[in-house]
Amino acid sequence: MQPNLKKAFQKQLYDLLSHRYGLISVFVSLVIIIAAAFHFGETLLDWSHEKYAAVFNSFSDNIAEKSFRERLCQPVPIDVVYTWVNGSDPELLVQLRNLKMDMEEELNITSEDKCVFTNCIGTNMVVLDPQLPSYMTLDILVVKNAKFGAAKRMFGVTSPTEEQTNYTVIEFGDSDQVKALLKDFLKIDGQNVTMKRGFITSDWTIHNSILLHDLVIMSGFPHKYSAEELKAKLPDKIREGVDKITLHGDAGLAVLDVPDKKIFDQLLSSGNFSIDGKEPTMNAANLVWDLRDFRRDDDISSSRFEDNEELRYSLRSIERFAPWVRHVYIVTNGQIPHWLNLEYPRVSIVTHQELFPNKTDLPTFSSPAIESHLHRIPGLSQKFIYMNDDVMFGKEVWPDDFFTNSAGQKVYLTWPVPNCNEGCPSSWIRDGYCDKACNNTECEWDGGDCEGQHVNQGVGNWNQGYGQGLNEKQFCNKGCANNWLADRYCDTACNVHNCGYDVGDCGVDKFSDLYQIQVSSDIMQYTVPQGETIAYLNLTSLLTSEGKITSATHGPSDVIRIASVANKFKVITILLHSGYNKTKETFHLKGHRGNESDVFQFNFTLTTETKKMNITKINKTSAVLPQAGKAGSNVTTTPKPDPLMEKILFDVPAEKQHPHFDSKFVDAERSTEVVNISRDKLPPHLAEILDEILLQLSQGELTQKGFNKKQALLWREFEDYKLSHGGNKESKIGEGAGYKTRKLQGLVDIPVPNLALYDGTKDRNDGNRLEAFHQWRRKFKDNHMLLSDEFIDIIKYGGNNVYDSGNPWEKSGTFDDIIRLQEANQRSSEYTIANHRGRHLLDTFGDSLRHVNKLFNKAFGFTPRKVPGHMPHMVDKYIMEELQDMFEKEWAVTSSNKVRSSNDMQFAFSYFYFLMGVKRNVTVEEIFDKMDTDKSGILSDREIRTLATRLYVLPLDLQTLSGLEKIFINCSETVNFSSSILREIQSLEQEHYYDKSLPQVSRHLFTQCPSVQHLIHEHFKPVQKYQFTLEDDEEIAFKMVKTNISTVVGQLDDIRKNPKKFICLNDDIDHSRDDAKTVKAILQDFYESVFPLQSKFELPRDYRNRFLTMKELREWKEYRDWLKFWTHLTLVVLVIFTVASFFGDKIEAAQKKYFRGRSRRKPASSLSQSEVPPGGQGSIQTV
Repeated sequence: MQPNLKKAFQKQLYDLLSHRYGLISVFVSLVIIIAAAFHFGETLLDWSHEKYAAVFNSFSDNIAEKSFRERLCQPVPIDVVYTWVNGSDPELLVQLRNLKMDMEEELNITSEDKCVFTNCIGTNMVVLDPQLPSYMTLDILVVKNAKFGAAKRMFGVTSPTEEQTNYTVIEFGDSDQVKALLKDFLKIDGQNVTMKRGFITSDWTIHNSILLHDLVIMSGFPHKYSAEELKAKLPDKIREGVDKITLHGDAGLAVLDVPDKKIFDQLLSSGNFSIDGKEPTMNAANLVWDLRDFRRDDDISSSRFEDNEELRYSLRSIERFAPWVRHVYIVTNGQIPHWLNLEYPRVSIVTHQELFPNKTDLPTFSSPAIESHLHRIPGLSQKFIYMNDDVMFGKEVWPDDFFTNSAGQKVYLTWPVPNCNEGCPSSWIRDGYCDKACNNTECEWDGGDCEGQHVNQGVGNWNQGYGQGLNEKQFCNKGCANNWLADRYCDTACNVHNCGYDVGDCGVDKFSDLYQIQVSSDIMQYTVPQGETIAYLNLTSLLTSEGKITSATHGPSDVIRIASVANKFKVITILLHSGYNKTKETFHLKGHRGNESDVFQFNFTLTTETKKMNITKINKTSAVLPQAGKAGSNVTTTPKPDPLMEKILFDVPAEKQHPHFDSKFVDAERSTEVVNISRDKLPPHLAEILDEILLQLSQGELTQKGFNKKQALLWREFEDYKLSHGGNKESKIGEGAGYKTRKLQGLVDIPVPNLALYDGTKDRNDGNRLEAFHQWRRKFKDNHMLLSDEFIDIIKYGGNNVYDSGNPWEKSGTFDDIIRLQEANQRSSEYTIANHRGRHLLDTFGDSLRHVNKLFNKAFGFTPRKVPGHMPHMVDKYIMEELQDMFEKEWAVTSSNKVRSSNDMQFAFSYFYFLMGVKRNVTVEEIFDKMDTDKSGILSDREIRTLATRLYVLPLDLQTLSGLEKIFINCSETVNFSSSILREIQSLEQEHYYDKSLPQVSRHLFTQCPSVQHLIHEHFKPVQKYQFTLEDDEEIAFKMVKTNISTVVGQLDDIRKNPKKFICLNDDIDHSRDDAKTVKAILQDFYESVFPLQSKFELPRDYRNRFLTMKELREWKEYRDWLKFWTHLTLVVLVIFTVASFFGDKIEAAQKKYFRGRSRRKPASSLSQSEVPPGGQGSIQTV
C-alpha cells in the first residue's frame, strides 16, 4: 500500500510541476502556509496576553500607558467619573423653563395680570386644560354648566411643542362674561378643569403660543377712524374677506377677523397699500394664556449658566498629576463637549438613560439624583474617583491620598453640618440637658434629652439680657467657633496658639508655647499668671503611664471658655475668657492609675486673673509657679498671630482675618472698609440714611473714602438693630438652668485610626470634652457666636455656597423658592405644624444635609458631623450599594426628584458617614480564630487564659478561670457532636489541660456553645466595618470666584504661590455685570498658565465635534451603518457581475462540462435502479 501511495503522490507532484502555473501555485501555497502559521502564533500570543492581562498590565493599564509599579501600592484599576452639563445649551434651557413652569402651575403661582409680549391684547376667549372629551359639544357643555350659555363658539387647539398637548378654547361675546367665569372653579364629569383667559400677540416665539388662522393684528394705522371707517379704507379684495374689525385704542391695535384662509394669507403677504400715507403692519395673531416671558427670566439664561470649559482643564490636570487613572467616564444628559476627542479609547460619554433603572425619573436636573446612580456605570472599577468639572488636581496625587490598606479610607472634613434648628448647635444635642432651642422634631427632641420623666432643664431662648460678653472677643480665632473646640477633630481654623491648638484636638506637639502646670498629688492649689488665657495641666505624675481620668467636673464659672481632658497625652487644656478679675475655680477629678478597680479622687483649686497687666510684656522667667515647686517648662504667653493663619484659605481682607471687639466703636481702619449693604434688608429709617449718603456721593459732596466710612458706620448701626430687633425673639432662661455642676459627657476612650501619628494634621480623637462650666453662660456665648456676622459669613461660605456644587441652576438657587413652597404645601396637607420660631432655611443643600444627618442620628447615634471637602472623592461601588440597600426608600426619593430638594440624600456626606458609622458584630468564629494562636484547632490552657483576659476585668483570679472552664464542661454535655466532627477532632493534636475534666475546646464546641456565644456578644462590642482616617483640609484650595476682579486675581495668585493637591474654582460670577467678561478672561488665562498642554482627551484646536448630543451621534452612526451595509452589498453584487461578464465563456464551458458529465452518469444510475425488483433487495451474482 505504501509504495502505491508514494507513486501516486510522486505522479501528482510531477503533474503539478509540469503544469504551466505549477511553480507559481507551489510558491503561493508556501507563502499562504507561512503567513497562516505566523497569524496563528500571533493569535495564540494575543490570547495568552489577554488571558493574563490582569497580571502583566495591572500597573500600566492607565492613560499614561506606562508602568507605575514602583509607586503604586497595589495594582487596583481606578477610574474617574465626572458629571457635566453645558448650561448654555438652548434645548436644556427650554427644558428647564418648562420644568419651572410646570412646578409653578402645580403650585398655582403662575397668574399674571399684565401681558408684556409684543402687540399683546386680551381676548374674549377662555382656554380649558385639559381638553374636553371629544363628544362634548357647546350645547352639551351648556347643559352641564349654564355659565357657558353666553359662549359663541368652541374649538380645539394643539400646542406646537414636542408634547403636542391639546386644549379647548371657548369664545364669548364680551370680556365681562370671561372675567365672571374665571372667578369660579370648573369641574366636568368629575374632573377638575383649569380655566385661563386667552391673549393674542404678534410674537410667534412665545412658549406654547398657537397660531390662529382667522385673526390678524394690524398696527401702524391712523387712530382717528372708527372700525367701520377703517374697514372702508382697506383694499377691495381684502375688505371683502374681513368680517369684523375690533379696535383697541389703548394699545393702538386693530384685530381683523378673517375666516377666509386665502384672504388671510394674502393679507399677511401684501404690504403695498397705505392708509392716509401710513403703511400698516400685518401680523398673524398667536393665542397665549401663559403670560410669563422666559426670555426675560434672569434665573434661567444662557449667560447665567455659561460653561467656562472647566472640564477641559480638569482632564489636563488628571493627565499631568494623576496619570495612573485607567478610564474617564463623563456622565451627561446626552450632551457632548465640542472639544472632546470621542475617538480616544480611555474616555466615554455615559447618558442618564444608561444609569437610571427607573426611566420615569427622567429627565432629571438634580445632581443628587444623578450622583445616586454613578456606581451603576457599566465596566466601572470597584473603586472610582468622583469629580465635579470645577475640581482639578494641583500637585501629584496618588491612590494612597484617598485610600490605603493599613489606614483605610481617608476622609477630608471641613465645616459642620448646619444646625438642626436655629440656635441649637450640634454640641447641645444629647448632652444630658433639655435645651428649648433643640426641643423640636427637627432636633429629635434634643436627641432624647427632653423625653422621659427626669429631664435636666437646659436653657431656653437666650438672646435677651446681653451682658458683658458682647464687649469681648467672641472667638479665640477667626472662624473657630466655641463648639468646634475639643470636638475630637483637628480644625485648621482652631489649630493656632490662641485656641490652645484646638484644646488638644491637634495634639501636643506645639504645647511648648503654652503655659504649663505640673500637677502633683500633694499640691491642691495652682495659679495661672495674670493676663494668661491659655494653660494646660500636666497629669503625668498624677496618673502614671497607665492611668486615666474617668470623670472631670468643675463649679460654675464665667471665665472658663472651655476645658478638655486628653487621656492620650495626660493633659487638661484650659481656655479662658479675657478681662476677668481674680477668680478661683474648683476642679474635681476621678480616675485610676492603671487598675480600674483602684479609683482615686483628686480635687484642686485653680486661681485665674485674665485682666491684662499694665506692663506690655511678661518675662518668661517670672512665670514659675511657687505652688508647683517643679522645674517644669512653665512659659507665659500672650496672644500672637500664628503663621498657619497666613496660609489659611479665607478670601477676606487681612483686617478681617482675626476676631474683633463687637462694640459700636469703629476705628479708622475698619471705618474705611468696603461694606456691601442691600437696601432691601435695611429697616426704613436706616434705608433713608443710605439713600442720603448715596445722594451725597453722586453729587460729589462725599469722597469714596468718606462714603465707605459712613457706610461702615451704617452697617454697625444695622448690626446693633439686629441684636435688639432680631427675628429670634428669645425668652428668659429656663427653670433648672441655675448653677449646676456640669460633668464631662461620655468620658470614654473612642478608638481612632492612626493615633500614632500626631503631626498637627491628623485627627486627635483622645481629647474628651470637659463641658463643666456654667451652662447658661456657655450657651449664651455660643448663641451670640451664631448671631455674629463674622461667624455667619464663615458658615455661609462653608456650609452653603462652598459645597453647593453641582449643576449651574443648583448653585444659583433657581428652583429653591419653588421647592420651599412645595414643602410648605406638603406640611400643610399633612397637618404638620411648623416650628414656631420660624427657622430660616439656608437653602435646599443645607436642608438636605440636615435631612441626612437626622437619618444617620437614628441609625448610628447622635454625633457632630461635618461636611466633606469639595474635592475628588474615592468611592467603593459595593459600599455604595450597601448604603442604598440600607436607605432604599430615601434614595428612591432622591432619584425621583427633578431638581435638588430638601429630602435628597447628599452623595459624599451620606457615603462617608455611612462608611464611618456602620458597624459589624464580632462573630464567635472570629474570636476563636484569634485566640487559636497556634492554629491547632483546639484551645490550649494559655489560649483560654488569653480569652479570659478579654472577657473579664483584670486581675484574673482562680474563681474566674474556673467559671470559664465550667462553661466549657457544661457545653460539652449539651452540644451535639456528629461522627464526622468527632473524627475530625480526634485527628487533631490533643491538648493536655491542667484540669483533667476539661474537654477538648474545639472550634465546634466553642462556636455551638450558647453560654460562650452570650459571653462573646456581651463583652465584644460591634467594631467598625470599614477602616477610615480623618484628614484636615490643608491640601484643599477652595475659591468662590465672584465678579470682583481684584479679588479673583488675588485668589488665583494664592493658588499659584501655594498649590494644593485638590483645587476647586466655584463659579459664582454675575454674568449680567460688565466685569464678568474680564473675570472669565482672567480665569481662562489662569487655566492656560497652569495647564498649557493639550491632553489626549481633546481634539486639536482647529477641530470640533460635528455632533453635540449623543442622540444626534447615535442617529448618524445608525445611518452610517445602514449606508455601509448597502454599500458593501452593492460592491459584492458589482464584483459578481464583473466576474460574470469577463469570465462568462469559461463559466459556461464549466457548466456544460459539469452538467454533461452528470447527464452521462444519470442513465446508468437509473438502469441499475430499474434492475432491482420492486419491493425486493435484488440478488448479488458472483462472477
